[in-house]
Amino acid sequence: MIWLYFLIPVVIIGGIAIYFEKKSGMTPPDENKQAEKLGEVINLKGNNSSGTENV
Repeated sequence: MIWLYFLIPVVIIGGIAIYFEKKSGMTPPDENKQAEKLGEVINLKGNNSSGTENV
């Protein structure tokens, strides 16, 4: 019977999460945009590497 105290909140939170997911219309990320950002990160990382770590 004590398992109900753990199961009921999980079901309620899961239901709320599914509701908001459908309401907001979440979609998978755009892979083209991610590829562009990855290129920017790689370029910036190469420019900022000086061989020593600044603390």
